[in-house]
Amino acid sequence: MFNNKLLAIISTLALLSGCQSMADEATIGVPGQVVNTDSSINILNASLNGSGASGTGGQECCMSIPAKWKPGMTATLSWTKDPSPGVNPDGKRRPALPNGITTPEWEKWMKIHEANYKKMEKIIPLPKYGETCGVTFVFLPCDDARVVIDCEEKHRLFSKLPGGKNFDFELIHRMGGRAVCQ
Repeated sequence: MFNNKLLAIISTLALLSGCQSMADEATIGVPGQVVNTDSSINILNASLNGSGASGTGGQECCMSIPAKWKPGMTATLSWTKDPSPGVNPDGKRRPALPNGITTPEWEKWMKIHEANYKKMEKIIPLPKYGETCGVTFVFLPCDDARVVIDCEEKHRLFSKLPGGKNFDFELIHRMGGRAVCQ
């Protein structure tokens, strides 16, 4: 009986050692940035295991990631999206803010609008990285969200992207995403 319990414990530990998460790792602080290629939505915020950035597009400091990447690492990628920027589910457009001052009409509209926000989450394999330039959250159409952490990978994906309307299409293409959802 003792040998069966010991065998069960050893088997369980062997199974668990194959699934490494970011927990209990030495960490470093890096900037975070959101890149949204889906013009039909707004990304309000994104995080990797609870550490993240707002959807404003600029780099923000600081997020925590493991100091060294190891095979098998996973992370929880979470984000909040506004699925209908500027329009409520009933089709009403955002009211104007006279002189930037909120009105009761605007506050009522925003309450309805914020109830429409969607919280999304998925477990992802943590992409391999050596030298890091921070975490770049990339949002592709069809709720396809990815993270780029490695400097060389970020340079490969983002270097020489065209400006304007072609920026999003080319980045979607480079990342292997779909431009149109089914």
